[in-house]
Amino acid sequence: MNSIRRSAGFTLLELVIVIAVVAITVSLAAPSLVQTIRNNEVSSQGMELLGMLNLAKSEAVRRNTEVTLTLVTDSEGWDGFIEDPNNTAEIEGCVTGQLRCTFNENVALTGVSEVSFNNRGYIRNADDTWAGETFYLQHEQCSGDRQRRRVDITPTGQISSCQLACNSTAACP
Repeated sequence: MNSIRRSAGFTLLELVIVIAVVAITVSLAAPSLVQTIRNNEVSSQGMELLGMLNLAKSEAVRRNTEVTLTLVTDSEGWDGFIEDPNNTAEIEGCVTGQLRCTFNENVALTGVSEVSFNNRGYIRNADDTWAGETFYLQHEQCSGDRQRRRVDITPTGQISSCQLACNSTAACP
């Protein structure tokens, strides 16, 4: 009796074909994955900025005093500080009266460096006017339709945001 045993498993040729198919699929998916990551970085940084603006506004109303949000840009990204000029109470658990948030260095922020909210939640600019303000956040390697975010603050303190194409300055819909 002559019996031929068949081995279970893959041949080398089958393994090479599977690896080639996986490599082609990954190479097609990688660019869209990079775009998605960039979109999410800008979106999350925009939400952080919105959160800080809303916190500064609500703290000003709650404390019945002016509260200032200061944004500082450096080589490592940008930081936000929320300060109570009286410095007498805590803001989000910070004994010094400051809340500091450090943001992603891949996302650039343009706009004014300081925004103050009065005790009614209205905005007061650094030049002591009551005009609205606009911030732009953009990924440093911006190449997509959703890698720029515009954040608007009206003189009455209403804060809104929208996503834009790279380098666009269009108004939010």
